[in-house]
Amino acid sequence: MNHTILGKGAWGEAMGLALQERGHDVKWLDKGEHKIPSSTNILWIALPTQAVRECFEKSEGLPSEVPVVSLSKGIEISTGKRVSEIVAHFCPKSKIAAVSGPSLAGEILKKVPTALVAASSDDELARVVQQALHGPSLRVYRSRDLIGVEWGGALKNVYALAAGMCAGLGLGENSLAGLTTRSLREMTRVAVHFGAEEETVQGLSGVGDLILTSYSRSSRNRRVGERLGVGDSLTQALASVDGVCEGVPTTEALHKILLAQKIDAPIAQQLFQVLQGKKSPKEGLLALLDRGSKSETE
Repeated sequence: MNHTILGKGAWGEAMGLALQERGHDVKWLDKGEHKIPSSTNILWIALPTQAVRECFEKSEGLPSEVPVVSLSKGIEISTGKRVSEIVAHFCPKSKIAAVSGPSLAGEILKKVPTALVAASSDDELARVVQQALHGPSLRVYRSRDLIGVEWGGALKNVYALAAGMCAGLGLGENSLAGLTTRSLREMTRVAVHFGAEEETVQGLSGVGDLILTSYSRSSRNRRVGERLGVGDSLTQALASVDGVCEGVPTTEALHKILLAQKIDAPIAQQLFQVLQGKKSPKEGLLALLDRGSKSETE
């Protein structure tokens, strides 16, 4: 099969090489390249979420019915849409899938055993994507819950920022474990509100990716949060990592959604205040600790 990947960052390169190892032909379109080959059988998106719409607007030869697979993990600030919803606007006849899960691009390149999930409301496409990637070091499961997989991938970046701030403040393992557990509860509530299945959020694209992104110092979101915790400005923290930190724009997009939908998500809301410079990381944490007691299931 012929695969075209929009974007050749670390994640897009790693997945493209995995496809090549399975015997597929892969072409990457990097910055400034907009002509999609007519031979494309599957189009992959490995772009920062905020760049997806502009890329599709500039694309030439966009196939009307070719399946599209998203590797991007975020929510669009201007519309609050998931990547599959953005794609559907430009490719209304295309079947759409997403691949997500706990995965550092560098470890995939080193063939470290990794588990992912390929999700699509079209089971046939989910199977095609699963078979295209599945191999000795890359175990791929499938799901019909595209909404849940996309929300999990987007939200875990938000809460990994909070985890990094907790670590940067030097609060210890107890605090980090408690915050991560409550983050999972909060992201589950938000995702389910928008149509995700709770079981999906408890799987690879939800709790799995949350654990990796919150605890690994190779995670950009964790590292940016940590720099904020030690006192860096947001500009300084972002400059300390290579590539895009998806959690920052996704937190802004999520804040707008939470206000509009009147959803209670205190961790995300305090994080937004910190990113906006309205509170310090310590003040945001204290605001969470000062909240009234409640049932664990709330």
